[in-house]
Amino acid sequence: MFNKLFKSSLLLITVTLITSCATLQQGMSEFIKKPTVNYKSIAVSKVAIDGIELNPTFNILNNNAFPLPINNIDYAFSLNNKTMLSGETDSIGTLPSNTNKDVTFSLKLTQETLASLQQLLFKNKKLDYQIKGNLNAMGLTIPFNQSDTLFIPEIKVTGVEVIDANFTQLNFVLNVDIENENDFTLPLESINYSVSSKGSKLFDGTITSQKIVKGKSKVQLPLSIKPNLLFTNSVSLLMNPTIPLHFEINSPLFTKSYDHSLNIGAFFR
Repeated sequence: MFNKLFKSSLLLITVTLITSCATLQQGMSEFIKKPTVNYKSIAVSKVAIDGIELNPTFNILNNNAFPLPINNIDYAFSLNNKTMLSGETDSIGTLPSNTNKDVTFSLKLTQETLASLQQLLFKNKKLDYQIKGNLNAMGLTIPFNQSDTLFIPEIKVTGVEVIDANFTQLNFVLNVDIENENDFTLPLESINYSVSSKGSKLFDGTITSQKIVKGKSKVQLPLSIKPNLLFTNSVSLLMNPTIPLHFEINSPLFTKSYDHSLNIGAFFR
């Protein structure tokens, strides 16, 4: 008899607490003003052969007259209407009254993730992206959604500039213009390039840590070749001084081929 009475009392207390909590949560939801979430910007912190890291920033405004604990943000990131990744941030913490705070989180796109979009990337020179999700705070869910376009840089070879030359070594640079239409800098971890002649590779190199700013950037790729590997002697060089050169430029965001015939006879007179 006592056990039945105890179980009944416990059940009644549990139901009362659940009902009270639900009522309290509903009342708090009516009393608390929902924080506002506004998209600010997106930056790219890494562009490498093994992936790209994007950093979107949102601004959260607590327009209440009291501090408000913000739980986290859950999000999904899409490229060309295809969901690439989803996740949630760590706890954001308490936001003081009538205060706003910028929150930046990381979206890491691996090489495997981007593989399915590689052809579109190089064909269309742009990718449409969407970030959507929810801000979670004290039982409140505030959705947000932002869409924009990521432009792939345009690359143009503007010429070859010889620095110095002799029969054993020819040093020159390949001048390249890179046009970045995005509103943010693209940090290229590396640009790989090579030069060959008639199918034989003459030189390959890499430049690292390049900052491709908004607008036009000029990049010089230093190269060197050994003319004595192409000509038996200086006489044969002077008789036929033109070298057909083929350049290949590769980065995680663009590729470029370029052919150029270089007359080096004038440098040996």
